[in-house]
Amino acid sequence: MRRLPAMTALLALAALTFAAPAQAVKFDQAAGEVNQALKQAQQDQARTKAEVARERNELRERVRQLKKHISAEKARIQGVRAQLALASRQKAQLSQRLAAEGSDLKELAGQVRAAARDLLAMAERSPATAEDPGRLAKLRPYLSKSRFPGLADIAALVELYFGEMTAGGQIKRRQGKLVNRAGKEVSAEILRLGPFTTLYRVNGEVGFATLGPGTGRLLAIAGRPGWGTRRGIEKYLDGESEAVALDISGGGALRQLSRRDTLWEQLQSGGPLIWPILLVGLVALVLIVERLLFLRKVRANTDEMMVAVADMVAAGDFAGALAAAEAQPGRPTSNVIQAGLSLRDNSSEVIESGLSEAMLRELPRLERFLTVLKVLAAVAPLLGLLGTVTGMINTFQVITVFGTGDPRLMAGGISEALVTTQLGLAVAIPILVAAALLSRRAQRIASDMEEKAVALSAALIKAGS
Repeated sequence: MRRLPAMTALLALAALTFAAPAQAVKFDQAAGEVNQALKQAQQDQARTKAEVARERNELRERVRQLKKHISAEKARIQGVRAQLALASRQKAQLSQRLAAEGSDLKELAGQVRAAARDLLAMAERSPATAEDPGRLAKLRPYLSKSRFPGLADIAALVELYFGEMTAGGQIKRRQGKLVNRAGKEVSAEILRLGPFTTLYRVNGEVGFATLGPGTGRLLAIAGRPGWGTRRGIEKYLDGESEAVALDISGGGALRQLSRRDTLWEQLQSGGPLIWPILLVGLVALVLIVERLLFLRKVRANTDEMMVAVADMVAAGDFAGALAAAEAQPGRPTSNVIQAGLSLRDNSSEVIESGLSEAMLRELPRLERFLTVLKVLAAVAPLLGLLGTVTGMINTFQVITVFGTGDPRLMAGGISEALVTTQLGLAVAIPILVAAALLSRRAQRIASDMEEKAVALSAALIKAGS
């Protein structure tokens, strides 16, 4: 790039050489300028060479420094590799040592885990757990295979074992929470007899209680013990007796007792809505009995009476026909015949209208309460459905508060839902059948009444013609 002035000068010289003769007079002046430009170009070239030499020296020095640095880095890498090889050998030695000692730790952890599993199974059945439900949460982490128990964990497990043994030799009375037979948590008087049995008393009701599986809550046994057993529990709780029934089978006897539920106890598990359903059934029963008695009373063999009345009307003995009709007082067919006989002197249209009016007066007596029975038959299952809804609501409320870990807490709402539905259907079906049968019987009486009215109308018209 620095040779550009020199080339420019040469080009200018060539241009001057080939110029017109008129410019020859300025040759000396141009030659001087060219010489001056050439000198300047030579100076620039000298400076450029000096700079190139200086930069070459600087680059050589930098290359030397870099080679020296690379040599130092290679030496450092060799040292690091040696340290890495030493660390690898130490790691292999430590791994072998850890594997040798780890087998002993695994065996120890397995023994601790087995002991914790046995204690957990014992605690889930022990009545003493209801006094300290938190120990179940303390024992469950021991079962994790990823956990290696330390000395503190082993000491805590031993302390829990001693606590269970100490509780097994105690008789302890306290006031605590209990899930009653309806599935509701209440406060009760609780007496624990060692590791065998737990007694309770709440609102005058006594019985046995057992521990809920995996929850630590006390549950009242669903089945009530016999009268003698209940009396013995009451005396023992009051300090009047030193003997009381125990379950030494580990809960087996109490489980058998829990399966004995009476029909009334099953109905009570349906909640408050069983009472309106039972009231519907009672009202329907009264109405059905009343209808049966009434329809049985008004039903009679009217064929013979109608034959006698028709013969007397044909003979003109209206007084005898009226007496024959009055011989069956209160019966719909007899009342219709009496009403028709009272119109014997009128036209056929009046007689037919009078008989129709008399039949219309008798129909409400025959169909009385039948509509009410049909309504009751529809109300009973609706009340059962309402009980199902309220039972499900109660169940979800229990799940919201206590979770799904204890099925007994949800049993109350489920029982209410199912029992009310069952009771509503059990009440509605007989009412519906009875209403259909009574309606059919009333229709037969109405048909007989209509038949006899038509026969009397024909006889009166024939007699008057």
